[in-house]
Amino acid sequence: MKKCKNHPEVEALSICHVCGNDYCDLCLDEGKEYYFCKKAECHKLFEDESEKFETPQDVVCPNCSCELELSNEERRKGKIRCPECELAIDFASNPPKIIEDENYQEILQTLNQGDISVIKSILEDGNIDYFTLGENFLGVRPLLEPVRLFVNEDQIEQAKELLESFELKIFGFSTRQDEDL
Repeated sequence: MKKCKNHPEVEALSICHVCGNDYCDLCLDEGKEYYFCKKAECHKLFEDESEKFETPQDVVCPNCSCELELSNEERRKGKIRCPECELAIDFASNPPKIIEDENYQEILQTLNQGDISVIKSILEDGNIDYFTLGENFLGVRPLLEPVRLFVNEDQIEQAKELLESFELKIFGFSTRQDEDL
């Protein structure tokens, strides 16, 4: 496997469409058809490509008909997860379509919003492909429904290793049951 030009210890995700160098996920921006690195001349072409792709500011979920207002980042990516039905939507296609999550498996659940923030940070640092369900509702309906964390099945073992030493907490108390306590 090829290694990232900027991070030699990390496996490369793809090459930059402009300069042809290998880069990891952190060093690339995903365009509509190609990846672009963050060097000024390469990133300029990425921005030009992004401007050509006209995305709507508002999208209707094809599953639940919820009206969604998109941020600039969501418009650029062409994908969003509906906060109502929690399905992934590809609105770059016309009409927008549901993206199947069949390559993801649930690895944990928690009711602690602090845990979710830390876990997401750990997974992002490890370049793990993941998503959460129910995170938007945790603040509205705390203690009723846990946040569920799903990881790409190709990265489950890597995610478990990264989270191995993380201690989930419920109401500020540890869930570990060490005999030394």
